[in-house]
Amino acid sequence: MHSKADDPTRATLSTGHEIALPLDLEFALGGVTVPALRARLEALLPSGLSALAIAPGIGCVTFVGIQYHRVGGGRNEGADANDGETGLEPYDEFAVIVPAVRGSRTSLPIAQLVDGEVGGYVHWLPVTTDASVALGREIWGYPKERADITVTDGPRGLRAVVGNGGTETPTVRLEVPRPRTRATARDRDWSMWSYTTKGGDLLRTRAEIRGQIAVGSPVGASLEIESELRATLGCWNRPIARLYGSRARARLHAGAPVDAL
Repeated sequence: MHSKADDPTRATLSTGHEIALPLDLEFALGGVTVPALRARLEALLPSGLSALAIAPGIGCVTFVGIQYHRVGGGRNEGADANDGETGLEPYDEFAVIVPAVRGSRTSLPIAQLVDGEVGGYVHWLPVTTDASVALGREIWGYPKERADITVTDGPRGLRAVVGNGGTETPTVRLEVPRPRTRATARDRDWSMWSYTTKGGDLLRTRAEIRGQIAVGSPVGASLEIESELRATLGCWNRPIARLYGSRARARLHAGAPVDAL
C-alpha cells in the first residue's frame, strides 16, 4: 500500500483498488456480547491494553456479523468528494472483538470506565474477499483472513455462519433477531475506538457510526462457538447483550500509533 504524494487521504492497495480516507461504509450488523475469563483475554491483548472487567475476574467478548452494502466510492460531490476512488465490492465479515481499556491504572469493574479509554481490540476478522483482506491488513493492520462466511439479514434478523475448513461443524454460528418494536431501535450517532497492531505499533482507529441500531437485551439471540476458539477466549456461549442494525453507516478514519498520541 502507498499513499499518493499529491493527496495523503488516498491509498492504493496491493490489489489495485484505490480508496479514500476516511472510508465510508454502509452495512447491516448483528452482534452479541458474552462473558469471558479475564485472564484469558489479558493473554491475547498487546501491551498497553487491559481487558474490560465486568465482574471480578470476568471480562467480555463481542461477536459481530457484518454484511457490507457499500465500501468506499460514495462521496462524489462537494469539498468532501472522492472522485476516482474505485472502492471495493461488498463483502461479508465476522468480527471477534475484546472490549479493552487503554491507560487505566485499575482493573476494578466500573472504575476502569472513568480511569481509562474504552475501545475494542480486534482479535480475529475473517472476511470473504481478497480485496477486503488487503484493505484491512495494509491500512489498519486488522487481522483479516479469507474464510467461508455467510451473513444474511432477513425478515427475522441477522444470521452469520463462519465455516470450519469444510467440516460440518462451523467455527461460529450467530443469530440476532430484529427488534420486536421500533422503540427498541433508535437513531444513534457515536464514535468508537478500535485497536490493532501494525508493524509492531499499537494503532488506535476512530469509527463514526450512524444509523438506527438496537442495543439491549439478548432475548432471542443465540451463539455457538467451536470448542478451540471458545477455549482460547475463555468465553461462555450465553449472550448478555445484543445489537442489531439493518442500515448502518460508518466513517472509518486512518489509524494512529498510540505512542504518537
